Amino acid sequence: MDYLALPFVLRNGYLDRSDVNESLRFSIGLILCTRHGSMPFEPEFGCGIWEKEFSDILSANKADIRSNLRNAIDKYERRLFNVSVSLINITDERQQAIGMAVKVTGNYTEDNQEQRFEASYTLG
Repeated sequence: MDYLALPFVLRNGYLDRSDVNESLRFSIGLILCTRHGSMPFEPEFGCGIWEKEFSDILSANKADIRSNLRNAIDKYERRLFNVSVSLINITDERQQAIGMAVKVTGNYTEDNQEQRFEASYTLG
């Protein structure tokens, strides 16, 4: 099945298409990078990670952050099930934390076959 690709790009009068794996990757990326309240038609869309300061994210309870992200993905990306979220600190050459990556894994069904999904997203 074809899905619309994000970002929307009109080429020769048609919007680009993607497969289900790429569509899931784009959709979850949109959830992760959207702050609650920034979409007027769906104020709860997004995740709560943007309500924290960057320094808070590095020292915050990782289980709470993972749970928040997993709940947002469960709510807004229903094609994916058995979702798991892990957080990975990104460090510089001196091992100083400079960011965080989110790894999302789960399963989806395509053509009556269960498929594995895995993608990583960099925050900050």
